[in-house]
Amino acid sequence: MNPAMYQDFENRAFQRNGSPRCLDPAEDRRQSFAAFVALRNLSWNEVLRKGTKYHSEDFSRFCDRKMSGVVATLGWSRPWPEQLLQCFFVAAKCVWLLHLLAFSFGPPLTILRVEDGRAFDQVYMEDILLDRQQVQSPCQVKVMVMPGFYVQDRVLKCRVITTKSQA
Repeated sequence: MNPAMYQDFENRAFQRNGSPRCLDPAEDRRQSFAAFVALRNLSWNEVLRKGTKYHSEDFSRFCDRKMSGVVATLGWSRPWPEQLLQCFFVAAKCVWLLHLLAFSFGPPLTILRVEDGRAFDQVYMEDILLDRQQVQSPCQVKVMVMPGFYVQDRVLKCRVITTKSQA
């Protein structure tokens, strides 16, 4: 599900070949941050009452695209139970807010992704299940759970789950 949620994150419009709403980069950054502030406290109950489109057409389209991607990935054909829809909303909202925040900076933050099978590097990655100081054997990435970011000269580590490297 993770690749479907973060696909096209690097594009300002968060869709392949998408163009920004505003051509002025400074204004686009301001609009991204304003949208972040407006949506950060959006609750599931508000979405149930009024729908995502009421709060943001862009967020609503994003949710529709990502849900279609998840449905295609999982081959899901039956209606989603409300609890699963709520979990999807929380995940989609977090990814959307992260995207808005990343594009509030000038220049935008660069996403850091790692692919499955890559050697674990604690400078750029954090294993969410293991304490790296306790594990001595080499590991490789089993799955990236959350991407990281390059912020000027710093790295916000991506979060991964590792497995022991094949010798």
